[in-house]
Amino acid sequence: MTAMMEQLSLPVRRLLAVALLVAALGLLALMTVVPVSARIAGLREQIDTERILLGRFAAVAARQSQTAEYDRIGRAAVESGAYLRGESDALSAAALQTLLSELAAANGVRPSSTRALAARERHEVRLIGVRVQFNARVGQVQALLHRIESHRPLLFVEAMQIAPISPFSQRDAEQVGVLDVRLEIFGAVASKLGQ
Repeated sequence: MTAMMEQLSLPVRRLLAVALLVAALGLLALMTVVPVSARIAGLREQIDTERILLGRFAAVAARQSQTAEYDRIGRAAVESGAYLRGESDALSAAALQTLLSELAAANGVRPSSTRALAARERHEVRLIGVRVQFNARVGQVQALLHRIESHRPLLFVEAMQIAPISPFSQRDAEQVGVLDVRLEIFGAVASKLGQ
């Protein structure tokens, strides 16, 4: 090979030497610089990901005081007596039926039937309802409605049907002015976060 190199002219030998040097430097760069730059690029990407995560954690930490305030408000609402009590919807409905029977009895009204209604969600509040039916005079109905709407836990009359009782019973003097009343009454239950 040295004999062959000697046959080449000086400029060609210099050119080959430079090419060999460039190839050696390129191989050295591939073995050292490229992996280091790839590692640096990977670390930059990891730093960017960590910065985003840190920003999220900082936002959560900033809201921590708000969360404590919301918990305090929720506990205060539960303690205020605005919500129905009960560990489940069925127990809350039973408590509501009992409460309505007590309110009706306080006004001299005896419910002829009560029935739990399907629970409803309205504006992120769970409502438990009961349909109650009874016969009463106008004054008794007014007094009962006032008691229901001014009572704690808060109760809402969502539907009301009032009709005179059967015309055949109107012949009896005691039945004159008596109404057949059907009410659908709902109360809110506290969310699990507030309890």
